Amino acid sequence: MAELGEYHERRFDGKRDFKLLDDRIEIEGSASLGSSFELKIPLNTLSPEIDRLWSRPPGFWSGVIMALIFLAGPQCFLNAMSTSAIGLLSVFGIGGLLLALATRKRVEWVVFKNLAGTTGIDIAKVGPDTSQFEEFALSVSNAIRLNKERTDGKNGT
Repeated sequence: MAELGEYHERRFDGKRDFKLLDDRIEIEGSASLGSSFELKIPLNTLSPEIDRLWSRPPGFWSGVIMALIFLAGPQCFLNAMSTSAIGLLSVFGIGGLLLALATRKRVEWVVFKNLAGTTGIDIAKVGPDTSQFEEFALSVSNAIRLNKERTDGKNGT
């Protein structure tokens, strides 16, 4: 199988490496402090239309909630709490604030739906290859179209 392109994604919560072949897309990755995975998705199971969305990483809202709970919450109970408890809660609150700051930027995603109409593959515009993001997304779309034409031609439709 001929390789048509590669794209490397690096996010706060993990990394993924995409390899586009003429009949499938292969994805290798790992979650931060978590598991590793390898996926092989046949192109004939995907739609070539590109959908886009922009979202903040899940860590952003977790950080905001941590900051609010651990920084604002103890203010209500200052008289009833020990200095060490206030200090500990402040550390968690500052950690939440730092997490929210580190993940505050919205990330652009392209999404290719599968035949059922749900997300088949999503690719984020983050990491070392952001300048190649548009080109790679178009390469995936074109490869899906070409694969469908070849498959339809073999089936006689």
